Amino acid sequence: MANRIFGAGRRLVAAWGFALLAMFPWTAWGADVLAGDFQTILNSHNSGLVVWNYADNPNIYIFDFPNLTHQGRTFNRVTQLTEQFNEPYKRVLSIDEILKYMESVRRTQADFAFGHDVLVSELVLFFNLAERDKLELFTEEMALRDFAIEQGLMKIWRGIYQAIQPDVVILSIPQTQEKRENEPRVSELARRAIFTHEISHGEYYANPYYTKYCQRFWAETLSDAQRDIFKKFLSTYNYSINQDELLVNEMQAYLMFTPDPASFSAKKLGIKDEELEAMRDLFRRGKPPTKLPLR
Repeated sequence: MANRIFGAGRRLVAAWGFALLAMFPWTAWGADVLAGDFQTILNSHNSGLVVWNYADNPNIYIFDFPNLTHQGRTFNRVTQLTEQFNEPYKRVLSIDEILKYMESVRRTQADFAFGHDVLVSELVLFFNLAERDKLELFTEEMALRDFAIEQGLMKIWRGIYQAIQPDVVILSIPQTQEKRENEPRVSELARRAIFTHEISHGEYYANPYYTKYCQRFWAETLSDAQRDIFKKFLSTYNYSINQDELLVNEMQAYLMFTPDPASFSAKKLGIKDEELEAMRDLFRRGKPPTKLPLR
């Protein structure tokens, strides 16, 4: 990609450089990371990318994107590797492969996923696999890599990426927007649902007490039939349902923290409203050790 850009002349290089700096300011002068609590982040309105450090848990970073396509080019391949990859041996899809894969599931860079969650340890795996196979990276993926290095989350040693803080979580969410030519609308309700869903993933990763609570709820409170219902629901969204940890994490995020019926509902789960509310009530009554709103 770089060779083609430089071959186009100085003007194109300059324009590309200014666009990159507008999206990813840390590529030139270090990450501009802001501290924010739940309401501050949820209610913020930004025309450019903002990176938040979550005030309630500094082990969580949130990339707040001005549009869905830039978000997708940054995180889609990582998410495909960590949540949807079903081959025996892990590998990163090439750019051509990820585009064909998205086409096969009737998605684009903009709507492959509306939010993302990834551990630093998973980022390290992604970049090591991409380096091993000499794959071309999107500009946005390279910026994400540079951010993680500059923040001291990972490093390169003898050509190998290593996690310095493997359990730190990086999330991504989009700003609200009206429907665009190649991107769907993101309403206020959708932004809230995406943010609460993703921050619950951050809580699951970064709060070991909450992690254990969710694991016990999945294994001991839900019935076999209810677990199968969630597996069927998640499989329709192309999740790898052979990953137990992924199932538990997605269960709690959808069950308790996705307040948008367009994304999750009893109907989508294939059950009656009363059964869904009963599961939610059981989750609350167990007093999960979290500060997240359980409404």
